[in-house]
Amino acid sequence: MPQAKIGAGGVVTLPVAGTNGILATGVTAVVPNVRAANPTEPSFVSVFPSGTTRTSASNLNFTPGQTIPNLVVVPVVDGKVSFFNSQGTVDLIADITGYFSK
Repeated sequence: MPQAKIGAGGVVTLPVAGTNGILATGVTAVVPNVRAANPTEPSFVSVFPSGTTRTSASNLNFTPGQTIPNLVVVPVVDGKVSFFNSQGTVDLIADITGYFSK
């Protein structure tokens, strides 16, 4: 798994299918608990299907000094999901709590 701060306008893609007990095929969506830690600016994170155009929807909003979580349901494309950070830098932690399959 990637281990670095996500900068302003940065996108990190996380492979989820076939990892940590998640099916390797047929996964249609995952349920990550996404937590922002150590943000340097007020910002938001969008979680979206990998390889698709990100919408303007925000899944997690935060300000400097906060550590804040939010549970998200996101479709999976090609076994992956992506995370976009709008401003500043932030550490993101994503714990997959469940998934949907065909």
